[in-house]
Amino acid sequence: MPYLLMILGILIGLFALARFFMKAKPEDIKALIMAALTITICLALFLLAVTGRLPAAIAIVSALAPFGLAYYSAKKRNKKTADHVASQAPMNRDEALKILGLESAASEDDIQKAYKNLMKKLHPDQQGSEWMARKLNEARDYLIKSVKQP
Repeated sequence: MPYLLMILGILIGLFALARFFMKAKPEDIKALIMAALTITICLALFLLAVTGRLPAAIAIVSALAPFGLAYYSAKKRNKKTADHVASQAPMNRDEALKILGLESAASEDDIQKAYKNLMKKLHPDQQGSEWMARKLNEARDYLIKSVKQP
């Protein structure tokens, strides 16, 4: 009977986990995996310490510490970048024209031509910056939308 209850509990847990994965956002899945990994590592360290293998537990912690620090510093850096990008005001027509170096009466062909010329020079693969490539894309998209609208 205990085995039957254990199997039933595992099946219910797997079903709940499958439903979670089908509905969850990638950030939620990543958070769940990180939480499960952290709990597993903590339990393993606790078991090593309780069974008298404290030097092994200390060795594991010191071996994993750089990875944890790198992960959290990258996460902090990404959050700071995302906050900075989100705080910037949306682009207007004058700014988009200035970025692409165009006059106010530019046609869609002029916009595409200026975009391609600048992107050849400023693309990240050509030692340009990702930020400038994003700005060029944003300016082109904004201007093409404004040209197509009556």
